[in-house]
Amino acid sequence: MSDKVLVIAEIGSNHDGDLGHALDLIDVAADCGADVAKFQSFLAEEMLAPSHPNYPMLKKLEMPRAWYPKLMERCASRGVRFLSTATNFTSLAWMEEYGAWGYKVASCNITYEPLLEYLIRINKPIIISTGMATLEEILALSRRLGDAGMRDYAFLHCVSRYPVPATEMRLRNITVLKEILPCKVGLSDHSWGMHLAVAAVALGARIVEKHLTNNKQGYSPDHHVSILPDEFSRMVQAIRETEAALVANFAPDVESIHTMRRSLHFARSMQAGEEITAADLKVTRPEDGLLPGQQTAVIGRRLAQPVATDQPLSWDLFEAEK
Repeated sequence: MSDKVLVIAEIGSNHDGDLGHALDLIDVAADCGADVAKFQSFLAEEMLAPSHPNYPMLKKLEMPRAWYPKLMERCASRGVRFLSTATNFTSLAWMEEYGAWGYKVASCNITYEPLLEYLIRINKPIIISTGMATLEEILALSRRLGDAGMRDYAFLHCVSRYPVPATEMRLRNITVLKEILPCKVGLSDHSWGMHLAVAAVALGARIVEKHLTNNKQGYSPDHHVSILPDEFSRMVQAIRETEAALVANFAPDVESIHTMRRSLHFARSMQAGEEITAADLKVTRPEDGLLPGQQTAVIGRRLAQPVATDQPLSWDLFEAEK
């Protein structure tokens, strides 16, 4: 995975069952600055019984096998990575056939042992959401991945509500996960707006996943928790600026020191041999003379040469002490 913050545009099922719309959303994700365009790979019959009221909706939002090479080709042509959630062995085999670089694991599949075991055998990058997992399950899976020799995996803090109010986002989970996991940590964001995703980066998130749509009135239930392209673009820009700002460096700005800090200057013109008193000095910008804290050491010294009003003090202006 990238060293920079990885921004995932969660297209999910916002294609509404239309391949052309799915391809357009890849273009939108790329134009917004996303690194990854992500989809949902599921088969309705493996999710729900046909009698379930949501079955017709899921059936309409399935991605057929023929879509995958087209989606991956469009991603490659636009310079973004294709990613999808692995939920079943059939669509997972399709993605393997067409060379997917890695997979997403939804938090609801954190206990789907056969799927996890297969992904470990594949040994490609995996990104795991944690919204439906306990801390013990997260730690156990991390140990399992490490023991299997996997090194390219990440966990995303997530709250599995759509949408999530800010008061329930629990963003400090990110800092906890960073301390206890030997991998990258990020955020799968279901909140309104973009600001909490940016806050997550400030807390150390190295991956941000955010729902993207270009039509809030679409068929998929994901549309209403998605943000529009303009806001997604602003989010990416804010993430990049936050990322660039997260540098520890206590070196002060040299130019500001010179122009803004103050030093000792002469309050009047004086002749050689005169003795310095407090009234002969003033503290003013810039910092081009002795520092204000050295005033006590200067008082009582005699000048070795004439000086002018506002001239900065320096030790060579004084007679040598006897």
